[in-house]
Amino acid sequence: MSAAPDSASDRQSNPEIAALQAVVADNPEDLVAKFTLASSLEQAGQSSAAAELYQDIIAQDPDSVFAASAQKALAELQSAISAPAATGLTPLSPAPLTPASARWWDWVNFLNNQPIRRKQTLGFVTVSVVSVVAVAVSGVWIARESGRTQLRNQAIAELAVAVTNYNGKSNELESGFRGQSDNRAIIETAGDYARRGQISPEQKGELRRILGNEAKNRGIEIATLVGADGRILASANRDRSGDPFDPDGLVAAVLKVPRRIATNLLLPRSELEREGVKLPASGLTGDVGLMRLVFVPVFDASGKKAVGVLVGGDLINGKTDQLQQTTSSLGGGYTAIYLWEEVAQAEAPGQFVLATSVLQKGTSPTVEPTFGIALTQLDLLEQARLGTGDNLVGRLTLKNQPYTLAVKALPNHQGQPIAFVVRGTPETSLNSLLQESALSQAIAGLIAVAAAAALGLLLSRALTLPIQRLRESAQRLGTGDRFVRANVTGNDEVGELARTFNEMADRMEDYTAAIEEQVKQRQQEAEFQRQERQRLQEGVIRLLLDIEGARQGDLTVEAQVDAGEVGSIADAFNVTLRSLQHLVQQVQATANQVRDSAIANGTAVAELSVGATAQDRAIQTVTLSVQEIAAAIESVAESAQSAAEIAHLSRQAAQEGQIAADRTVASIDNIRGSVADTSKKAKRLAESSQEISKIINIIYDISEKTNILAYNASIEAARAGEYGQGFRQVAEEVRQLAEQVTFSAQEIEQVISSIQSETAEMMRMMEDSTTQVVAGTQLVRQTKETLQGLAQISLEIDDLLSSISAATISQQESSQRVTETMQEVAQVAQITASEAQSVSTALQALVTIALDLQASASRFQVDKSAPETPNLTSNFWGSLSVSSS
Repeated sequence: MSAAPDSASDRQSNPEIAALQAVVADNPEDLVAKFTLASSLEQAGQSSAAAELYQDIIAQDPDSVFAASAQKALAELQSAISAPAATGLTPLSPAPLTPASARWWDWVNFLNNQPIRRKQTLGFVTVSVVSVVAVAVSGVWIARESGRTQLRNQAIAELAVAVTNYNGKSNELESGFRGQSDNRAIIETAGDYARRGQISPEQKGELRRILGNEAKNRGIEIATLVGADGRILASANRDRSGDPFDPDGLVAAVLKVPRRIATNLLLPRSELEREGVKLPASGLTGDVGLMRLVFVPVFDASGKKAVGVLVGGDLINGKTDQLQQTTSSLGGGYTAIYLWEEVAQAEAPGQFVLATSVLQKGTSPTVEPTFGIALTQLDLLEQARLGTGDNLVGRLTLKNQPYTLAVKALPNHQGQPIAFVVRGTPETSLNSLLQESALSQAIAGLIAVAAAAALGLLLSRALTLPIQRLRESAQRLGTGDRFVRANVTGNDEVGELARTFNEMADRMEDYTAAIEEQVKQRQQEAEFQRQERQRLQEGVIRLLLDIEGARQGDLTVEAQVDAGEVGSIADAFNVTLRSLQHLVQQVQATANQVRDSAIANGTAVAELSVGATAQDRAIQTVTLSVQEIAAAIESVAESAQSAAEIAHLSRQAAQEGQIAADRTVASIDNIRGSVADTSKKAKRLAESSQEISKIINIIYDISEKTNILAYNASIEAARAGEYGQGFRQVAEEVRQLAEQVTFSAQEIEQVISSIQSETAEMMRMMEDSTTQVVAGTQLVRQTKETLQGLAQISLEIDDLLSSISAATISQQESSQRVTETMQEVAQVAQITASEAQSVSTALQALVTIALDLQASASRFQVDKSAPETPNLTSNFWGSLSVSSS
């Protein structure tokens, strides 16, 4: 690293700086020497050179061992350096910052400039606060979600209870009207009306009394007996005798297929008013009423024909008794029933109408329930209407109190959702529990934050105090106090850093002493090397003058031998020259002998080359003829081999066809046997089906007799009056069971008839299949005989072609051996001709080389009296190796 020119004389005058510069020049990667040199330059007032060294240290220190100290020292020097003039670097203009970015960087710089102790304390407190807040918020959220999940499940369970209670009323109503359908007066009156088309006033009065008592006892609005023609015979309310009454076609459906029907139905206000039923005005806005209707058929005395229908209806609108009981049993809350009223408008297909509702806060008897409270949002009802039967759950506020709502749709007999049961579970207890939980978690969080802050202060003090002491030691070392050492307080990272600091200080001290000693040694070595270099130059010049004479061809020269490396080289040079003299003499003699021998043998070699060439041509002609014969034989062998393989394949195919024919015949025999067995089983199936038909006829007769017996039992029970009610019900169930058995027997009889006809058709098809199988067997046997003859012919052809192929292969092998022998002879002839030509060419080249060698050797001046020195070369290299070491 070079410094400014104006300070070069100052650095040369300081021996410590000069020694450090020499160390840095020898090893630019020695950061300790660089750092020491930069500190020395800084103390000597050479700020620009010190800044350059600090920048090099920062760039070369990826592990940041000295980078931090170098950056700090460089920052202190910035005020004393003019950056463009001293460093030669062009300053970079920073990009403009936005106000938000400027505030962010101001905040970052503010944190960076704070002491470690303050930043550590702030970090401890921040992490503690964030952790405590996260735990508290998570706990509250988990408790809230768990409570709401429990509330949703509770609302669904309470909704199931409400729906069960609602359907229980329908079951009770159906059970009551089922009993009335067995009333003797109702049966006789309906039967008389079916036969004569009218009833007597006494019968009508009796019916109105029975139906009125039923309506009064069960608290229902509709109790009506409808005749077989769909007109009212008697009603519990107004006298509507003779009026048609068929809500939604259900009366006609029961008369057509006698069965009991319990369903929800919407009746218009006009129909209810004709029946004498008024819709409550309070809390309702619609013109329809939600009814629980039951339709029970009334059979004649024989019990076979439906002669009337009992219709019972319970109006839901405005009734709160059942809802209040359900709400009280569930511990309060909100229970309501809505209905869906169709509206003949394109933009509004319908609307939800509140039928009845109960809102009760708590189970205390002093708290009065509130009726007619409607929902403020109907989204859940709309979802339930679009998806019939699903339990939908949501949240809503009623009377300033939150509730968890569950809704279930109640369909009519066509599966259309027309009524909706709503159950709302109050969230008061859950909210109180969540508030208590949040308060306790907040108190615990504040205590945890305070404890974390106190612990953070103690830890920060324990961690930062050794760092502060280490910083003071580093500052003293930076100012030039090389004898300062850090106090090691432990084995943690700070303790390791203190030991590393002490080791660095020790190394800096050792480096300083070592650098001074190296400077002295290098000065002495430089003087000694200068003297040795001058002596070597003089000896080399003398040796070069002697070598110049030998280069010109005078091998009789001799170099002066003295002490030192140059003397060793001169001695080796003399030995080499003597070896060259002997070698040149030998070369001259050998060149003469080679020239004479090459001239003498040239003629014989030329004649040998001409004869070898002629022999090679003749052998090549014979070889081509033999190869053509071998190719023809090989072609014949391949053709014979291919024909033999084809014949062998034909024989194998014929044998495989014969085997396949045998298998086919066996399979056809098996099929014929299976068809015969199947035909026998089909006959047995037809016989079994006839026996089943006989059994079905017997069952049918038994069911007819059972039906008559049940009818007689029902008549006897009717005569017995109230004491025969239970027996009459049993007889009715036996009669219904007999009818079901009769219907099932008829269906089985139809199935048996179908099986018999299909079995006869299958037997006919099997007989046709047997005939076809016999014909196929004969054809396959004929094919088998043909394949056997073909296999015998293929066998004979295969034997003939195998013999031809064997003979051809033997000829091919003999021809191949002849061809290979001729090829070997041709190769030997070619090699002989080529070698003869090569020898002739080599002799010509040898003569030329011998002549050139004689001319070259004649250039050297050789002392003929010089002694032979066979080992001069090895002596020369041995002496050269000793002098080099």
